[in-house]
Amino acid sequence: MSNLELSSTQLFEVTRSLLADELKGLRPHAVEEIFPEDWKADTWISTPLSGHQALSLHADSLERMALATRVADFFEIRESGLEDYLLRFKTLGEWVELVQEARKRGSRNLTFLTSGSSGEPKPCPQSWDTLVNEVDYFREYFTSLQKEPIKRILVLNPCHHIYGFLFSVILPDRLQVPVIRGHQAFFQVQGRKLLPGDLIVGFPYAWKQLARSQKTFPEGIIGLTSTGPCDPKVIEQLHQQGLQSLVEIYGSSETGGIGYRANPQQPFQLLPRWQRFEDSNELLLEKASHQPVALNDLLEWQNQQAFYPRGRLDEAVQVGGINVFPQQLEKRLQDLPGVEAAKVRLMSPSEGERLKAFIVPEVEAAKNPEALIRQLDNWCRQHLAAAEQPKAFTLGSQLPVNDLGKSCDWPLQTRPLPLNE
Repeated sequence: MSNLELSSTQLFEVTRSLLADELKGLRPHAVEEIFPEDWKADTWISTPLSGHQALSLHADSLERMALATRVADFFEIRESGLEDYLLRFKTLGEWVELVQEARKRGSRNLTFLTSGSSGEPKPCPQSWDTLVNEVDYFREYFTSLQKEPIKRILVLNPCHHIYGFLFSVILPDRLQVPVIRGHQAFFQVQGRKLLPGDLIVGFPYAWKQLARSQKTFPEGIIGLTSTGPCDPKVIEQLHQQGLQSLVEIYGSSETGGIGYRANPQQPFQLLPRWQRFEDSNELLLEKASHQPVALNDLLEWQNQQAFYPRGRLDEAVQVGGINVFPQQLEKRLQDLPGVEAAKVRLMSPSEGERLKAFIVPEVEAAKNPEALIRQLDNWCRQHLAAAEQPKAFTLGSQLPVNDLGKSCDWPLQTRPLPLNE
């Protein structure tokens, strides 16, 4: 059993990140933007009592219950019997102290949520010892790559998802090194205001933006990327700019880390926790429990320790590091007035990095295609998360298919396709 305990600083960061994420879901149409960087220990969860000037989340009674549930579920506070106190305590700092006390009483395991913005998020319990063991393995691996200890960690990911938690919460506490997060971290990385021994925790979209810069990296900098595939061309560009290594970590909220590689031309190497399950391409065997674990992707094995991911089993695609489900979006679009059929897919690399939609309009709607596109765009902006919103609409008399009658891609149109073709 690991004796590592998280510092109050790290618990504060995670709790703050959880509350910010939950509030964004509770207030999708809020006029005022949420700035969690401004929240301190004395920030009130609900509206402060008269005479108190502290910053507040202004959570109403229902929001307060949702926030308390999110924190209790993540830290598994119910195991300690202290969850009711979340509704009694008034400030963010008091909630963090309660989390600390719950962990002292044995609530050490954690439950992450899948990051997909479509459908209901799935809870994924993780053993504390398993998480720490994974971090310890990577700590040694990073040292072997860098030839010197990690001195600072700059984090571009939220810390309440499993990838961010592993490398921006557990790892810095394990190493006793400082952490820089959020906008401050991005601006320092973007401006290459870095030091030898820095570790940058990022994701594919962020790395692509950083690769567009012509600035070089200092020597001795390692980057991490996860949450989705990273374009090998982006990795090559970063290497040309002086980044020593960019380590790709493959895994999920359900499994934690599965494999890693520092060369995009090579397969991923399996982490010690896992082994291939018989001849399956969809299952792994967890060594400690001797239990098979289902995967989100098909794996193409090169040998018993090396593999390539070959596509998702659940039909999800990644937009900005977030899982979205085109088939679910198609069903929602087809239920809208004026829409007979819909197809949603990811843009091609030359078109962009967002979703696009092909719409077969109903007869009356086809008479005014521009109005239909405006109507659909407005509906998507109001009802879908940012990653789910198609950024291009094409109209036609039938969904695009190839010579075999199977669904196929379509080019973006600057104007709607003729509907009488």
